[in-house]
Amino acid sequence: MKYDLLLKNLKEKYATILSQIDFKNFSADEDYYSGVFLSKPTELYFNSDSKIMLVGRETAGWNTKNKLNTINRLETSYKNKDLHNIIDESWLRYDKHLNDLTTGFGKPLRSHFLRFLHQVAAHFQVPPHAIMYNNLLAWDYKQGSPLNRPLNEKVEIIGASIKLLAAQIRDYQPNIIIFATGYSVDKIIKDLFINEFDGWETDNILPRKLWQFSAAGAKCFRIAHPRAMSHGHPDTRKHLFTLLRNP
Repeated sequence: MKYDLLLKNLKEKYATILSQIDFKNFSADEDYYSGVFLSKPTELYFNSDSKIMLVGRETAGWNTKNKLNTINRLETSYKNKDLHNIIDESWLRYDKHLNDLTTGFGKPLRSHFLRFLHQVAAHFQVPPHAIMYNNLLAWDYKQGSPLNRPLNEKVEIIGASIKLLAAQIRDYQPNIIIFATGYSVDKIIKDLFINEFDGWETDNILPRKLWQFSAAGAKCFRIAHPRAMSHGHPDTRKHLFTLLRNP
């Protein structure tokens, strides 16, 4: 499929999923959600022999400081049949993220996650923006986790996020997926592959540190967030790179 057509089709899938959110389940008085995080594939990714997806947990203020956020704004765009504008805004922010990866290559990075992304890129000898960066949860709340929100909101956020990530996995067809999310969200990862694919097959587990499994045609690994510096997590990340040599 040609790259432009792939983007067009992915945008339609994103719009369909966002339109299925039940906006009545959100509190207008406590609407401190970020803008929706939507990854945009690069031609460099599709031209790479090693198709790697790196999945974080959630963003920290994605499309927030520029006021391109809140669930209410998303609902208004849906009612005005303007969800493509929301997607374009998210993709513009994602492009800026990729530019930051490119211009920051070889420079000190404050983000543990971005440093880890650079390490993965170096391991596979590809540019950083040849790796697809995604998130398990497509929104943050007050620049933190939305999982502490009331159940009705949390169900909508998790449900839409799973569908968005599933659409990305189907279109990107990665060989390797690294979930740098921590073990506390394993149930969401399992629901993703149960609800949207054919489940998973566990290959190895180091309790609370590493879950190695196969799913959706990819070799998958779940580790702690790269900022985790205690309880043996640094050694687990080193072990991960050993496994990536022989996945």
